[in-house]
Amino acid sequence: MAKAKPLRAGTIERPKSLTELVKEHIRNRIIDGELKLGEALSENVLAAQLGISKTPVREALLQLKLEGLVDIQPQRGSFVFTMNPKEMEEFCDYRIILETAALRSALENDEAGLVPALETRAKKMLKAVEENDLAAYRRIDTDYHRQILQRAQNSYLLNAHAQLELKIQALRAHVTQRDRTIEVSLQEHFDIIKLLKEGLSDAALAVLANHIRSASRDYRALSEEGVSLA
Repeated sequence: MAKAKPLRAGTIERPKSLTELVKEHIRNRIIDGELKLGEALSENVLAAQLGISKTPVREALLQLKLEGLVDIQPQRGSFVFTMNPKEMEEFCDYRIILETAALRSALENDEAGLVPALETRAKKMLKAVEENDLAAYRRIDTDYHRQILQRAQNSYLLNAHAQLELKIQALRAHVTQRDRTIEVSLQEHFDIIKLLKEGLSDAALAVLANHIRSASRDYRALSEEGVSLA
């Protein structure tokens, strides 16, 4: 009698629950800019759109609240998160602290790998702009900055930034609405690479800080011009 083959060790992927699928659906709509900052999120409407009951929608919104993407207000309802200009300024200042520290560490720990990684992504961003694929541009932009954090080889910096990343993506979708904004942003990504190649790390750090701070300026400008962010 043939012996049964021993089971191989490994993990079995658990199918995603309905709540997880709904959470991903709503999250993607927020970070892609389809759902606007401050927009009301009706459980009834979302459930009807997805052809499901309200329960998984309600659970998904609670989880998205923990991610910082949804604001749940008692007696009022659920909304996509939003920021006033002061909050946006403080958010960008925090990003600058994290990302400039990460860039310094990345240069110490993996300068040889960092610069080519950034250059590869900047070239992909340029291609996305040429093809007018702004969604791809934003995704690669996220990866560009993620490379800096990953190559810093500091789990605390990486985890701190990961808590901001979904909000950064959502804000990026709303701020990079104009050709000028994208053109300037793309050039700054290339400028950082150029300065790093030339060994001008302090100048590269200054460009990175200004690059992040410009999001706050653009956000304020849109608000003052009366462009609806919600």
